[in-house]
Amino acid sequence: MYPAGAEGITQRMLPLKSGHIVRAVECGPADGPPVVLLAGWGGSVYLYRNNLAALADAGFRAIAVDLKGQGLSDKPAEGKEYTLASMTAHAIEILDALALQRVHLVGQSMAGKIAGAVALTAPERVERLVLIDAVGVGRVTGTQLVGHIPLKWLDLAPPLTTRLTFRMVMKRAYGSIARFTSRDVEEYFAPTVDPNFVRALFLLLREFDWRLFTPEELARLTLPVLLIVGTEDHLVTPDRVERVAARLSDAHTLVIPGAGHIPNEETPEVVNRALVDFLTA
Repeated sequence: MYPAGAEGITQRMLPLKSGHIVRAVECGPADGPPVVLLAGWGGSVYLYRNNLAALADAGFRAIAVDLKGQGLSDKPAEGKEYTLASMTAHAIEILDALALQRVHLVGQSMAGKIAGAVALTAPERVERLVLIDAVGVGRVTGTQLVGHIPLKWLDLAPPLTTRLTFRMVMKRAYGSIARFTSRDVEEYFAPTVDPNFVRALFLLLREFDWRLFTPEELARLTLPVLLIVGTEDHLVTPDRVERVAARLSDAHTLVIPGAGHIPNEETPEVVNRALVDFLTA
């Protein structure tokens, strides 16, 4: 699994004050401005494999972390662990464990809502905020249906947790500008060896707050914010990005034609250039 074989990338399992352990991968100068990158639902540090080195080359200390319930991090079994409030506190706890007082924070999809919530809850901890096809910026459809699915139905989930299922999800996530590989499917499929992985993903769907940021919340985000969206995102609608940007004090937008839900993976050169330009401005 990544980052095996990736030059200049170190990995560690990071113990948190709560007792949870999360995976962090890192590259770049230890004294560089820290950039913390968080992946969305079902994602992992692998999502940022094409972005870490570019940030490091620009002089940043780039750190990608598997949030709880994701990747190789701990996967608690209680639903209360996956509310927006709990995930926000968890992200702040990660910053504490990394001994980082102030960071540039990047969040994709679900983690975009978490990153925004961190900036709202502890604004002194976030210098600049990057939201990539973020929940809260666009509408998410279908998640409300999960609340009606009984937990006991999870016993039926393992037969559905196949490479084919992951391939179908990735096909839905990608736009027309790029194609995923078999290696990509294997990386995202690998955490299924943990018997708690499917339960954690289900609980995230059921307990997390998938609603839009309110106008009041957007008005309180007074730090510089970069909004990145793909025009072919079928999971988080990109149609509201201009309206969201208009409510922010210092908004920057990058709309990528043909990209889907994970443009940092689909068009890394474009996203890397935007990240470096924004974070060094």
